Amino acid sequence: MKVPARPAIQELTSDSASSPQAETEPAQAPESPRPSRPVRFTALQSRNFRLIWFGLLTSNAGTWMESTGTGWLVTDLEPARKALWLGMIAAAFAVPMLLLPPIGGAIADRVPRIRLLWGVQIVYLTASAILAILTLADVVTIWHLLAYSCLNGAVLAFDSPVRHALLPDLVSRDQLTSAVSLNSVSFTGAALVGPAIAGGLIPLIGVGGVFVVNTFTCLATIWALSQMRDVPQYSQKRGSTDSAFAAIGKGLSYVRRDPMVRGLLTLSLITGLLARSYGPMLAVFARDEFRVGSLAFGLLQAAGGIGTLAGAFGLASRGDVRNRGRWLMKTTGLQAILLFLFAICPWYPLALPLLILVGASTAISGALIATLIQLSVPNELRGRIMSLYVLTLIGVPSAGALLAGTTGEAVGVRVAVASGAALVIVLAGLLFAKNASLRRAE
Repeated sequence: MKVPARPAIQELTSDSASSPQAETEPAQAPESPRPSRPVRFTALQSRNFRLIWFGLLTSNAGTWMESTGTGWLVTDLEPARKALWLGMIAAAFAVPMLLLPPIGGAIADRVPRIRLLWGVQIVYLTASAILAILTLADVVTIWHLLAYSCLNGAVLAFDSPVRHALLPDLVSRDQLTSAVSLNSVSFTGAALVGPAIAGGLIPLIGVGGVFVVNTFTCLATIWALSQMRDVPQYSQKRGSTDSAFAAIGKGLSYVRRDPMVRGLLTLSLITGLLARSYGPMLAVFARDEFRVGSLAFGLLQAAGGIGTLAGAFGLASRGDVRNRGRWLMKTTGLQAILLFLFAICPWYPLALPLLILVGASTAISGALIATLIQLSVPNELRGRIMSLYVLTLIGVPSAGALLAGTTGEAVGVRVAVASGAALVIVLAGLLFAKNASLRRAE
C-alpha cells in the first residue's frame, strides 16, 4: 500500500514567477531554514495502521479485563491451591503457543493475511461469549477456564504471527520502530485500563459481567479489519510448493545462520521464561502478600500497563533509534533488577511504582528486539521468523508462569519471582558478552 506522502514544500505560484518586481529587485540571500521537528508517532500517519491499532487497543483492553477476572475467579473456585491453578491455566495457554506459532507463521507467508485475521477474531469472539454465558449461569468450573485458556492460545498462535508480519506492509521502513512500539502498546499497554476497570467492575457486575464486556470489545478489531483498504495480501508468490514443515525448516535454518537474530530470539526466550512470567502470580501477591482487595489487585496489574504505555509511547515518539544493541543491553538489565526489587518489596504502595518501571523497561526492550528482527529478516521469511518471536513473546512466558506457580507453591511467590529475575541478569549478561552482533546491532 502507499504510505502517506510528506507535505510538499510550498512551490512558487505562477503570479510570483512572472512578477516584474521579482525580475528587477536584486536577489536576496535565502534565510537559513529552521530545523524541522521530528514527527512524533510517525506510524499513525498510515490510515490502515491507525485502524488496526485502535481496534487492537480496544480489544486487548477487554482481554486484560478477562485475564483479571479469570485470576480473581480462580482464587474463588480454588482458594486452597490458587497459585498452582493459576500456573496451570497459564500452562494451558502456553501449550498451543509453544507448538503452533511456527505453523501460523508459515501460513501467514502464503495466505491472504486480512482473511486469516478475520477468521481468528471470529473464533475468539465466539469463545469469549461462551465463557461469559457459563459464568453468568454460575456453572463455570476450573476446567472450563483451562479449556478456554488453551483455545485462546491456539487462536493467538495464528493471529499474532500474521499481525507482526503485516506491520511492514502498513508502514514505511523509517516508521517501523514507531509501529512496533505502538503495536506493543496495543498488547501490553492495554493493561493500563483493562485490569483497573475489571477490578472496579467485579464488585458491581461480577466476573461474568466483566466477561460480557470483553466479548463486546472483540468487535473493535473486526470493525477495523472491515475498514482497511489496499493491504498487500501475500509476502511471497503463491506458486510455492513447499510443505508447511519444509517452510518452517527454512525459517529455522535462517535463524541458525544469523547470529544476531539467533541472539535476539534467545534473549527474548530468557526474559520470557524468567522475567515476563510473573503476571499470573499478581493475584497471589495481592491476596497473600499485600492482603488487598479486587480493586487494589486491578491497580497492581494496571501498574505494569502504565509503565508499558510510557515506555512504548516514549520509544515510538523518538522515531528511528540508533545503537539499538546497547540500549537493549541496558533495558534488559534494568528490567531484571526492578523485577527483583518488586519481588522482595513488602509494601503495596512501593510495589506499584516498581511495577510501572518494570513495565517501561520491558516495553522498550521488547520493542527493540522486534524492530531488529523486522529489519534483519527478508520479506518472504518474515511470517516464520516473527512466529518464533511470538513464541518467545507469549508462549514462553505462559510456560514460565507454570514454573513460577509450582515454585511459588513450594517456596513462596516472592522467592520464585526474585530467583527468576536474578537468573535473567546472569544469563543475559553471558549472552551479550558472547554475541558481538547483538551488542553492535544498529
